Amino acid sequence: MIGSADHYGVVVTDMDTSLAFYRDALGMELLDRFEQESEAFGRAVGVADTKVELAFLDANGCVVELIDYCQPEGENANDGVDNNDVGAAHFCLAVDDADATYERLRGDVPFQSSPQELENGVTLAFMEDPDGNVVELLEE
Repeated sequence: MIGSADHYGVVVTDMDTSLAFYRDALGMELLDRFEQESEAFGRAVGVADTKVELAFLDANGCVVELIDYCQPEGENANDGVDNNDVGAAHFCLAVDDADATYERLRGDVPFQSSPQELENGVTLAFMEDPDGNVVELLEE
């Protein structure tokens, strides 16, 4: 049997820029930050000669792992990817007030739309991190 989800990992191009977004703008707590460089890690991720910087953040019980491939650098798969493309991914953060969160962040963060209230009473908005990774805000 599979256990509970442990974390959500997202590849970023610059750790400091991404920490400014996830930690500073969104308010996640930095749990750990370190480098990883080993043959075993490279084999595990299927990328030889890998050196990464990792940061783990607490999003109120959901751990977000930021992964910066220092070597070899990958390509930005988010260029031209739309939410309806197979393989597109996002993760969702619960918020108390989607409109207030949108107003607080919209000057610094690109949003795909303003918050939208659905027929079931849920309000959501989709934004992008500095690398174009999609993050959903959800108010239930």
